[in-house]
Amino acid sequence: MAAEDWSRVSGAWEAHAAGIEQTNGTATEVLLELATIEPGDRVLELGAGTGHFAVHLAELVGSDGSLVASDISPAMVDLIEQKLEGLPQATAQVIDAAAISGPAEAYDVVVSRMGLMFVTEQLQAFQEIRRVLRPGGRLATAVWAAPGRNPWMTAVGMSAVMNGLLCGLPPTMPGGPFSLGDPEQLEKLARDAGFPDVRVETAEYTRHYDSAAEHFDMVRVLAPPISAALEGATPEQVEAVRRSVGEFLAPYESNDGGYDVPACALVLRAS
Repeated sequence: MAAEDWSRVSGAWEAHAAGIEQTNGTATEVLLELATIEPGDRVLELGAGTGHFAVHLAELVGSDGSLVASDISPAMVDLIEQKLEGLPQATAQVIDAAAISGPAEAYDVVVSRMGLMFVTEQLQAFQEIRRVLRPGGRLATAVWAAPGRNPWMTAVGMSAVMNGLLCGLPPTMPGGPFSLGDPEQLEKLARDAGFPDVRVETAEYTRHYDSAAEHFDMVRVLAPPISAALEGATPEQVEAVRRSVGEFLAPYESNDGGYDVPACALVLRAS
């Protein structure tokens, strides 16, 4: 997806930041465990979104380290800059992961949380990451696994398809949210880019929602294609999608009347 697509939904991402952090929670823990960021490290974050994770990364590198938190969307970078105010070791930049600015071997660690799957030139992005890492440096990235393992994300999109607002299969091609969802292909991509030491771990967990309406109201505004489709829909069409989402989530209803919806991420470390 293009930078302007993400800029268009940047306000929604900021508004739902707490929910997004909750959704990414277990994947984030595994990502940080594999990244092994230490005080003094030079870290590049790709696809930093609204910058909430960047604040934590800046704290990890400390005053002796440095963080460049980046995104392809200028509107997202504006939000990152606001989050990083008062943290002199951290800066925000507009960076395309497939064409990273700056010299080779500039970083000890490159981190990307739920960002690299949206890059269309994926091998080029991994090659660029390898170029800017010092010898012995490491990449840690989390991406969403296959669509069938992530109903928390697919329920709204599938409901929109069922009600004629979207068409096509789940977005598994480069640039789509599930494009790196095959662990063997993800590992091969890193090795093809020149990383000799690669491991991929799976993080499976559930995301709790108090109601189907909470789930719908959050997911509908975060994915640019879904957001655009629903913005152009009639009130009756939106309500039909809302009802379909409730039907999709029914198997995950919890004892408290909410929903525990499965989520699954792949976390790669390459050095």
